Amino acid sequence: MTDVVLARRLNAQTRREQILDIAATLFTQRGFEAVGMADIAAELHVSRPTIYSYFASTEAMLESLFEAKLEKFPERLSPLVPESGVVPYAALFRLLLQERELLLLLNSGGGPLFRRCRRTFLQAIESRLNLHELPAVRRRPHLLPIILNLLTSLAYERVMQTEDTAGVADDDLPDVLSSFIVAGIAGTRQSK
Repeated sequence: MTDVVLARRLNAQTRREQILDIAATLFTQRGFEAVGMADIAAELHVSRPTIYSYFASTEAMLESLFEAKLEKFPERLSPLVPESGVVPYAALFRLLLQERELLLLLNSGGGPLFRRCRRTFLQAIESRLNLHELPAVRRRPHLLPIILNLLTSLAYERVMQTEDTAGVADDDLPDVLSSFIVAGIAGTRQSK
C-alpha cells in the first residue's frame, strides 16, 4: 500500500497530531512565515483541503502547538518553586535547555502571534514560580521581564549551538548566569 492510502485511514486525532508534528518541524526549520498550507500538505502527501478540514490556517496550527507545549511546561516548573526566597536561576536555565522544541518554536517567527506567545510563556514562568512575590523582585519588578528574556534567549542560543550534538554540554554557564543576575539585581539596588 502506498503512504497516501495509509494516510487516509488515520483517525481524526492521529491525523491532527500528524499535521501538527509536520507543521512544527517545518516552522522550526524554515521559519513560520515561510511555511504555507500547501507545504504541509505536500509533506504529508495529502491535499490542502484535507489540511484545512483540521486547521483554518497556519496560525491556528501554531496556536495549537503553543497551547500544547505551554500546557505541560508549568508543571515542569513546580520543583523549582523557591522556598528560600532565592530564585533558582541556574535550575530554570537548565530546565529551559531541556525545552528545545518549545524554544525553537518560540523563535520561529516574529509577528504579533509570536510576541503574544512569548509573553504567555514568560508569564507562565513568573506565575508558576511566584517570582513577583520574592523580595528582590518586588523591589525591582521591571527587571523580571529582562531577566526571563535573558534566560530564554541564552537557552535558545545554547540549543542552536548544540543542535547537531547529542545534548547540551554540562558546564558552569547556568551558575555563572545565576551569579550575574543576582549581582546585577544587587547592583541596581546600590545605584539608587
